[in-house]
Amino acid sequence: MTAGAAGRDHPIPVPPQSAPARVDAAPAGRQAGVLADRIAAALVHREPGWRLPRRSALARRYNVSLTEIDVAITDLARRSLVRRLPDGQLYRASPADYWIPVEGAGGLATRLDPMGITITCQTRHVSRREAPQDVTGALGLAAGAPIRVVRCVWSAAGEPAAVSTAYLHATAGDENGGAGLEAAPEDDPELSSFDAVLRSKLPAAAVSVELSPPQPAVARSLRLSPGQPVITVTIRFDDPATGSPAGLTVVMLKPELFRVAIDTTEVQISAPS
Repeated sequence: MTAGAAGRDHPIPVPPQSAPARVDAAPAGRQAGVLADRIAAALVHREPGWRLPRRSALARRYNVSLTEIDVAITDLARRSLVRRLPDGQLYRASPADYWIPVEGAGGLATRLDPMGITITCQTRHVSRREAPQDVTGALGLAAGAPIRVVRCVWSAAGEPAAVSTAYLHATAGDENGGAGLEAAPEDDPELSSFDAVLRSKLPAAAVSVELSPPQPAVARSLRLSPGQPVITVTIRFDDPATGSPAGLTVVMLKPELFRVAIDTTEVQISAPS
């Protein structure tokens, strides 16, 4: 009997080979998506503007690594569920695809919420020039009338956050205690803070809020990508003595740093006589 025949009649047993290790079919992206879904489910019960716990606290809560938390947060930010501020703080976002004007409706008022960020003036430029056509119409000025323009770029944590442009009558600053064109920023009460830009000493007669792409110059100042929209708040102030328009302020803000809330205000109801 040959060796070959012996091999055929009495085959040498071959030890069973271990099955190849099964590769997890779920890619890392899918795992991150599951984690993002879990966090999103918890955010449903939180109001817009609610501050999320620190990344380390989230990692402990969901028993994952910080890297996995970062990937999930990036996914949630892409879904417009979470906003990450320049200082790393995380907030429950409130996405808005369109805006409904409510100013003037009884008992309603809009409020701009910076969600905990500190805003400072980065640059300021004051000029006196011929008023643009849309501004002359809003302020009731004659074509070619001179106007005072104050443009500021506001920053948060060293990054541009907003651009404000105030259009004022040439004498409005002097008549209301403002400074001249030569005044330093800290000497100008109209620009002492970002809040002062939105809250003039004069009463706001009309306010509009919209989400739209800005002009190229504003996009460059805010370091926006092409087509990225901004929140635009336009405020017209009237002179209480004459009732005529005294100024117009346009503020453009990065949407990821601010939210616009609608508040109910107390309505004065006169008692029946």
